[in-house]
Amino acid sequence: MTQPLIKITNLEGGYGDIKILNGVNIEVPEKSIVTIVGPNGAGKSTIMKAIYGIARVTAGSATIMREGKEINILATKPYNLSKIGIGYVPQIENIFVAMTIDENLDVGYIPETGKSLEELKESMYVRYPDLVSRKKDRAGQLSGGQRQMLALARALMSAPDVLLLDEPSAGLAPALVDQLFDELVRINNSGVTILMVEQNARRALEISTYGYVLDMGKNRHEGAGADLAVDPAIVGIYFGKRNQG
Repeated sequence: MTQPLIKITNLEGGYGDIKILNGVNIEVPEKSIVTIVGPNGAGKSTIMKAIYGIARVTAGSATIMREGKEINILATKPYNLSKIGIGYVPQIENIFVAMTIDENLDVGYIPETGKSLEELKESMYVRYPDLVSRKKDRAGQLSGGQRQMLALARALMSAPDVLLLDEPSAGLAPALVDQLFDELVRINNSGVTILMVEQNARRALEISTYGYVLDMGKNRHEGAGADLAVDPAIVGIYFGKRNQG
């Protein structure tokens, strides 16, 4: 069996003395989209925060394959994760609102990409043309959809192997949600692996290679994303009426 790009094994942890994760196992094959769904409080976002040192890890491991070597993610400082191929778009505070769009992209760049800053910035403006005319504007002036474009662009400035997304559709108008998921497919088709936590479970699973359903900090179900999206038992119990349409 091929070694997955990201492997999370028996992960336990939480915040202070509050335990949220109770032995979670996630595998993310290279160039796939893997989505983690489940009810509020299931531990979905805590997985992302554990990787970035925000949540406390008490047991388990998380690794990434990089140039044929397995690297311990949890032993890597958060500010160095981009250097081992991990990009991250948090749910909130995912852009620097006091900085310009151009400056936000500058912040996302790392020399380890092997490409120049200007080359990567130009590729981001080609990908997100709505940002071009506003590159000198402060990011705080952008609409919700434009902010999410900028957050994705900033994360892609490090040329990541894998992109971690925490609730990417949160706060977006319904008309923009489909555009977002179409863009995630486009990013994935460019060769970037995606691990995503998402409350819009049905829509996220429809575009996913594989999905995991968590509950009470444990794995409850897993399978091909498209299959989970239409499984009546899973939809009825875990997704709720809001996500059944």
